[in-house]
Amino acid sequence: MAAAFYKDYIADLNARIDDLHANADRYQTYELTMELLAHKNLVSYSEKKAKGLQEGLSYRRDFTTGQAVQMQQQSAYQLFSGFFKLGQFLAFTGLGEKPDAKQFAESLTDNWQYPTCAVHFIYRQKGQPKTASTRMHFVGLNGEADAAAYEQKTAQEKSFVQHRPFSSNLFWEWKQ
Repeated sequence: MAAAFYKDYIADLNARIDDLHANADRYQTYELTMELLAHKNLVSYSEKKAKGLQEGLSYRRDFTTGQAVQMQQQSAYQLFSGFFKLGQFLAFTGLGEKPDAKQFAESLTDNWQYPTCAVHFIYRQKGQPKTASTRMHFVGLNGEADAAAYEQKTAQEKSFVQHRPFSSNLFWEWKQ
């Protein structure tokens, strides 16, 4: 069975994240954490607002050397924006994860050929009674043909979301 495509979901997610950055004052609370695996690097981005206080941190860790360096928030955000503009996306179910971080990163990225991005986003806009949240992990691909090739090359049947909307204990699409 073929994996579900997530290009529309990523477009919506990107629009929500862009709105948060453009209009942070419209949000009562939020917590955004993103991790991008690409080019033998892990880029982490986190931003949070709670009780009126905002904070954020971004860093890059090189998988080859193991060294980590702090990054400017805007520089890290641009890397994630580039990921969100790729042609197609598949979502991981979270099954079959490997305990070794380097081995797991290499398997997800098909030996660093494809970037992956994990996103955990919780927010509540001012005046809204409930929070919205998502927690998903995607691989970014050039288009549908690339997605099919990636799925065939790397797939274990339960590795990719096949039916939408997806929800499990580990990952879920938007919920309120």
